[in-house]
Amino acid sequence: MYFLKHLSVIIPTYNRSEDLKETLLSFKENWAELNEILIIDQSKDNKTSILIDSLKNKKIKCIRAKIPSLTKARNLGVEKVSKETKLICFLDDDVTLDKAYFENILDVFNKNNLTKGVSGYFLPRELKKVNLFENVIKRIFRIECFEENKMRVLSAYGATYPHTLTKIIDTQWLSGFNMVFKKEICKEFYFDEKLTRYALGEDFDFTYRINKKYPGSLILTPKAKLVHRASLAERMPTEKLAYMNQINHFYFNYKNFNSNIKEKTIFIWCLTGITILRALLILKKRRIVEWLKLKLFIKSLIYTIRNLAEIRRGNLVPLYKN
Repeated sequence: MYFLKHLSVIIPTYNRSEDLKETLLSFKENWAELNEILIIDQSKDNKTSILIDSLKNKKIKCIRAKIPSLTKARNLGVEKVSKETKLICFLDDDVTLDKAYFENILDVFNKNNLTKGVSGYFLPRELKKVNLFENVIKRIFRIECFEENKMRVLSAYGATYPHTLTKIIDTQWLSGFNMVFKKEICKEFYFDEKLTRYALGEDFDFTYRINKKYPGSLILTPKAKLVHRASLAERMPTEKLAYMNQINHFYFNYKNFNSNIKEKTIFIWCLTGITILRALLILKKRRIVEWLKLKLFIKSLIYTIRNLAEIRRGNLVPLYKN
């Protein structure tokens, strides 16, 4: 049986002391029972350490990390958890947990010994009304879309997420803003540190690899409720994010989806679909922003194709736009 005393929480943070405070206070009632809460602080200032000192709780520990990187921070947290840890919970610094969040996560682990990882469910309000036109096009081309009671991997560009979740389901990946794993899984599968800084898609890569080896071991439960506030602090500018998005997806493809003709064909099919969808949205919405999105997609695609050799080697950092 797993209890709160077996669970360590790891929260990487970067210049978001106010967001972090709100996150921590959302599960204050659990502090005493949890094994520990490790804050991996990559901030430029000392506001986070001042915050942790002000909370005056021995369970909350601040660990400084010199290099801003989500993947490095999570791996460092895994290295630092105590011997008593049996479960590791990764949280973003901008989530608000329901009072029964941990109780319902533990319940899944305790009812199925084969479970390796569990995530709670949250769908932003603006996405509850799924655009059927866009969703159909995305499903045809195997790119990111929504499904009912399903969370699948379709391609390097295609992870589905449930627009409606009425039951506990097996998944093929988990979303990184809240994930809980057995400690041995975090020791077996490390976050890929070639994905640095904002590390877009690191959760997709990490959990997809787990699912490939242990199919049916990842669970999404609607009972573990939370809010992902999606803080705007330290978000990457749109252009930089577009280039990182393209580079990382090509890297995921070479790493996980490029073993046969079928997978290579699907990847080209996805790129074709994204281009067609962008063009259709220009015609449908007649807004300059849609044209700019298509232009940025094509620019980043050309840039990425020109640097395929470096991407295959995993030499990503020099390619990211500074």
